[in-house]
Amino acid sequence: MKSKQLNKFGTLNTTKAFERIAILNEADEKSLLLIPALHYHKLKGTSKYSIDAESRNSPWRITFQWENAEMKNVELVRIEDTH
Repeated sequence: MKSKQLNKFGTLNTTKAFERIAILNEADEKSLLLIPALHYHKLKGTSKYSIDAESRNSPWRITFQWENAEMKNVELVRIEDTH
């Protein structure tokens, strides 16, 4: 990825985020539950699930849906504080 493209991610540790995406690529739901550092959980009111993109304190999350035990609609999102 080019430097200009990486700049839009701000303080996100892209190396850590890509490592977590690689974990997702190989994971099933049971294995995600066994890795507490990912903070895997279902998002309330949706059919989406989430893990932390780099750490618990980061505003970045990786969201996705399960479809027939396969991940779909994987996205890297930034949680904005609106308070």
